[in-house]
Amino acid sequence: MNFSAPKPTGPERRRRPRVATDIAGRIVFSGVDAECHIRQMSATGALVEALPLPALKVPLALDIPGIGFARGEAVRYVGVYVCIRLAPSLRLEQIMSDRLQETHRLTYPGD
Repeated sequence: MNFSAPKPTGPERRRRPRVATDIAGRIVFSGVDAECHIRQMSATGALVEALPLPALKVPLALDIPGIGFARGEAVRYVGVYVCIRLAPSLRLEQIMSDRLQETHRLTYPGD
């Protein structure tokens, strides 16, 4: 039996919606522990500004205030940002999704 979620189609192909953010956090990888800014986020990915940038495919942890650490890996660069694929536990994924939806509702009340 296949218990995986169906893959979304159309303009929004992500399993979880992406939300514009301005979150000061930390990124930890390869012996580096650096401050970062999370510019966009979903429960399964993030667009992060940090120096130094992690190398692609490097395992890392993103420390998100009020949530904690989420493990992931750097998957591509977009200008000065790194795109991170997060692999949170189901519990952490749900917590992040709920928080991000609430943030979106407060930021864009008419949306």
